Amino acid sequence: TKTIYAILKEIKENKLVQYENDDAKFSQAVKTSLMLLTEGVVVAPVDGLPEVKISENLDKSKYVDLYFAGPIRAAGGTAAVFPLILGHYASVLMGLDVYKPTDTEVERYVEENKIYHQITSRQYKAKDDDVRHIIKNCPVCINGEGTESEEVEIYRNVRGVKTNKVRGGAMVVMNEGLGLKSEKLMKFAKGLNLDWSWLSRFIKVKDHAGKREIKPINGYMEG
Repeated sequence: TKTIYAILKEIKENKLVQYENDDAKFSQAVKTSLMLLTEGVVVAPVDGLPEVKISENLDKSKYVDLYFAGPIRAAGGTAAVFPLILGHYASVLMGLDVYKPTDTEVERYVEENKIYHQITSRQYKAKDDDVRHIIKNCPVCINGEGTESEEVEIYRNVRGVKTNKVRGGAMVVMNEGLGLKSEKLMKFAKGLNLDWSWLSRFIKVKDHAGKREIKPINGYMEG
């Protein structure tokens, strides 16, 4: 991971190549880091994360927008959610703000999550309040392409969302990704001096003869 973070800084400072704009620089930084993480054996940075851009909150501040096309499969599964940490770290290096979703944007995820689990047989499902907690607290936007034929009915044409179709990749990252990798993400974040303590909601700690055991909260994953 030290190599990955070093590469992020090199790209940010234009030491490797000059980029046309910040979007291009940011996209290259995150995708190159993800390629290193997956050791170049999968097409995750190209197919699983087709777009990385800098978008604007209502208050005109800038935030990181990550577009997931589908499940990012790699050894250990970490690559599915690692772009969130990479995006946040890169945003700090570039002086960007965090994602500040409106209530309408948050509720779009809630509606979308319900539809997604009606049309798929995924094992893990986030509850409505957990979805709200994730979207309101995640410093980067878990966005995505419309991968399903089904569309939302209530929260349509929402700001910052390019499609009314269900975004399967974003749903997988939000549910199974964050649910199963919360502990690992918190460790990565802590090592970079990033505050991801909001994920502690999805982790339980047990003491066994003086030893601490950390496990995912089953209630979150069972829905």
